[in-house]
Amino acid sequence: MRILTNTTKIGKLLSNYAEVEVLKVRTLRDLISKVYINGYDLIYFAKYTPPLLDLGSINRFRTKGKLMIGMHVPVKIDHINRPHHIVYNLLMPMQTTYYLRMLGAYLHVLNKDDEEYLRNRVHSRLNSRVIYAPLFTDTSIFKPGNKYGTFTLLYSARASWQKGTDIAVKIIERLIMKLKDNIEIKIVAYGPLTHLYNKLKKFRNIEILNYLPLDEFSSVLSKSHVLLFTSRYESFAQLPLDSLASGTPVVSFNVRGFVKDYVIKDEVLGKYIVDFDDVDNIIDRVIELAKYWYNNENHYYELVKYSRQFAERFSIENISKIYLDIFTNIINNAT
Repeated sequence: MRILTNTTKIGKLLSNYAEVEVLKVRTLRDLISKVYINGYDLIYFAKYTPPLLDLGSINRFRTKGKLMIGMHVPVKIDHINRPHHIVYNLLMPMQTTYYLRMLGAYLHVLNKDDEEYLRNRVHSRLNSRVIYAPLFTDTSIFKPGNKYGTFTLLYSARASWQKGTDIAVKIIERLIMKLKDNIEIKIVAYGPLTHLYNKLKKFRNIEILNYLPLDEFSSVLSKSHVLLFTSRYESFAQLPLDSLASGTPVVSFNVRGFVKDYVIKDEVLGKYIVDFDDVDNIIDRVIELAKYWYNNENHYYELVKYSRQFAERFSIENISKIYLDIFTNIINNAT
């Protein structure tokens, strides 16, 4: 099996089963114009950019039956989470229609909300071309580490409105007021709204870190006691999965993707998922974990163990089997 893609994630997943060539390009047109595509069994284009149509001449018959578009951005965003959503929610569905109908492509979505929305939107004969499959975590990189000392909360996200950084700052301020010296905060700071962290610099138990290489970040994550996740919207929400693989419980809003599709449905971990913008509840959940750490360490470590076991369901080994089946079926059905 030969696969052409623009994302290293596919290479990681299928390196043991297929020959995967990765070209770092931003548009579908660039991907298929740089190579002789008939030399590949499948082309997987991961879309990371905002909803701009892939304009230009793309020959449908060159791609029909062997093209999959990975929607690594949301297909549609709820009004409550993005008030100025009209342009996005107009162009992105148009683009998915273009992929499905004009290019005969398969669409890979990363959350079940997008899957349901697209299947309801397109003709029933195209439903089989809308495919849901989750992403994976690398359990050899993200794994539990030694947790010790003061209860530590980690906030790591691109500082932006989408990631709810404004809400996170309010939560962190209130947690420090409530827990005082019984909490330390680590913030991995990058993105357009890092100035929001200026109001936190007055607190001595906050450490603001620069963007970290993967090995350093995985170490910080594994040593933290809780991850705070405040996104307004996601396509998959990779960080909570990596955090659980690191044995670090996640306190999060019920954001679309991994959190909504899996975590909130779990009887143990779902307790730490709250409705969007319920700041009081999210603070209570963090405080509860802090009390376990200080007063019931055995229970806390049971939660660490459980988090790791939950995340192992999404290891490369397990998820690669899902993708291999999907890709094999597409190739076998190619016309």
